[in-house]
Amino acid sequence: MIVISRHVAIPDGEFEITAIRAQGAGGQHVNKTSTAIHLRFDIRASSLPEYYKERLLAASHHLISSDGVIVIKAQEYRSQETEPRSGAGPAGGSD
Repeated sequence: MIVISRHVAIPDGEFEITAIRAQGAGGQHVNKTSTAIHLRFDIRASSLPEYYKERLLAASHHLISSDGVIVIKAQEYRSQETEPRSGAGPAGGSD
């Protein structure tokens, strides 16, 4: 359940979370494991109060599709810059 306020919450059955394969750098590991998720929420089909639905549907935001579905993608980024270096010191060597 996602709690919006004291009086409003979105039940688990109204949004869908799917594990997917991430795009981009990361080597072969990223192609074998699900390292990203999609969250989908249909505003029109939800149990949100009409006031909330109207405000969300009126918002011009890139996460809300033309048919009133919010789609959020979260992904783990991997690159050489985020990998730990071997050795001590800034050049990766030892003193």
